[in-house]
Amino acid sequence: MHFLATVASLASIAMAASATGPACSATTSNVQLANKIVAEAATDIDAALSLAAGFKCPAPMAYSPWTKACSCLPGQSYDANSKACSGTALVGAWPMPKCSASGSTVALSAFCAISPVKFTKYDATHAWCQATVETFTFCAEAEIEAEITALGLGINLDVELDISLTSKISATLRATSAALAGFFVETLAEAVVIFNTNAFGLVSVAADVEASLTTGLFAQLKATACLLGLGTCQFDCVSFSTKGCHNYIDVVGALGGRISGLVGVTILSDTVLSVSSTKVVSTLHVQDMLCTSTKLNTPLVSEYKFTC
Repeated sequence: MHFLATVASLASIAMAASATGPACSATTSNVQLANKIVAEAATDIDAALSLAAGFKCPAPMAYSPWTKACSCLPGQSYDANSKACSGTALVGAWPMPKCSASGSTVALSAFCAISPVKFTKYDATHAWCQATVETFTFCAEAEIEAEITALGLGINLDVELDISLTSKISATLRATSAALAGFFVETLAEAVVIFNTNAFGLVSVAADVEASLTTGLFAQLKATACLLGLGTCQFDCVSFSTKGCHNYIDVVGALGGRISGLVGVTILSDTVLSVSSTKVVSTLHVQDMLCTSTKLNTPLVSEYKFTC
């Protein structure tokens, strides 16, 4: 199943003016492609996607479909001064999510996912629970444990949830998969078109990220962060996810599009609770997330029984 949801890389537009060496070559080509992609997205989404396939993440980052952005290895964060990932990378399984952190009164269990239709109960030995940019851990209602086991999810790695089986899948399991689809954008090119162009009304401008320009990564990049040449400054949310970018969710851990930050997420029947870095619990509505993240795949929204 092809999932298109909410980030990818107009990679290193913000660094291209100052980066040098091998890591710069891909970012230079990204800058050259930027205006073409933006122009195509206004009239021909398929053409824009084709162009965006040429974008690359700033080395040494790789694209994560869960953060919808370029990310360092789990446990690491990007250092704009050295243009490198710093910190100690996680080895082995993700730590088990702390399901009590959200304060939910519903019985919860920890799960791991590799896509919106391939997830399993948390098991430190399971392939889907290993710490990579392609996997994701979360908490969800404990009642789905028996159901996903009966369906063979996680037991046979080739089995995926068939969301078209309306009579066989509980509303809770369907809602869990829908929430995961709301987090997930499968390819870098899709994320570029969704978040770095205005084709779907999700592009970020200076006012959106103003608070971030004085702190963190963008403080070091703001002089060269606006290189799309469109008159109104537009930011590369895929390479450098930050507050104000529509793919940004503040969760416990590192901030923004860094995969190590995606902890503290609890999926309920119609909402997602995220525990922020300041320990504030925020509520996201599954339908809103799904409608935003599947902009390029409207049939998928209807399969989940939502209307956007």
